[in-house]
Amino acid sequence: MTFLGEPTTFTPDTCLSGTDGIDWSSIASAEAMSAFCGIMAGFVFAGLVTVIGQKNPAGGDGHASRGLKLFLPCFIGLATASYLYALTSGELVCIRAITEQLFSGAILATDALIVIVALAWLLPAYDRNKHGEVRFFRGLIQVAAQFSMLMVMVSADAYNNSVLQQPVADWVTALVYGGGVAFMAAILFFWWKPLPPAPPPPAPLPSGVTAAEWPAHWRDEIHLNRRVQVAARNAVAVGGLLAVAGGCVVGVAWNHWTSMPAWLVYTLAGVTLVLPGLVITTAVRCAPRA
Repeated sequence: MTFLGEPTTFTPDTCLSGTDGIDWSSIASAEAMSAFCGIMAGFVFAGLVTVIGQKNPAGGDGHASRGLKLFLPCFIGLATASYLYALTSGELVCIRAITEQLFSGAILATDALIVIVALAWLLPAYDRNKHGEVRFFRGLIQVAAQFSMLMVMVSADAYNNSVLQQPVADWVTALVYGGGVAFMAAILFFWWKPLPPAPPPPAPLPSGVTAAEWPAHWRDEIHLNRRVQVAARNAVAVGGLLAVAGGCVVGVAWNHWTSMPAWLVYTLAGVTLVLPGLVITTAVRCAPRA
């Protein structure tokens, strides 16, 4: 990696000058964002305590376990995002702060959506689906997923324009928004697509399951349970990767942020668009059905 025009003395830049095409202060907003992520992590912790500490009605343990699988990576991810935002609040290098917030924002966008999906699984776990609550939460999941994807897409485009401090190539902008729209369409498709029909009941049936209960058992305990496991693993893998990347950015010396090659900027923006998009899509696929 080659950086040109590196200064020999350090000059603080806290994003307040409004020059070089940077019209947003990631440093000024970081403290509030850190508090927001910390509050959300606290709510997730309360959900974890509820799931672990309270007895479920008959048949609710499987639903509660799926909510628990989704809550755990969210708690770690939101706590990590809060920590990374707190680090950004002390920054004196504007472009490094923008890069740090790019990763923190990607973590927040994915985990905020997964929290809603996890809460939706607690409704059948505690027998709270007698008046269409799951159907309502499914609509809320769709809206939240589309909004999260929109924010990730806008963040990637804004990062390109802010860091390069010059007009971004049209094909890059088209790729960012085209990729974001493709993920939004995939989110809508998987949210709307009905589940496949249950296969014929096996012989013998699982313990405690009758032939009449087999379709619902297959839907929740087998098919959707696999989807929840995939979403939880993706959340752990992607959240960990983004957190490590954000932590590494903090340790890169100030003199490496005076000029970034365009290919690196595009790569970072693309990674923080694609990875959250994959996690959000898999999270929507594993939402409960009415």
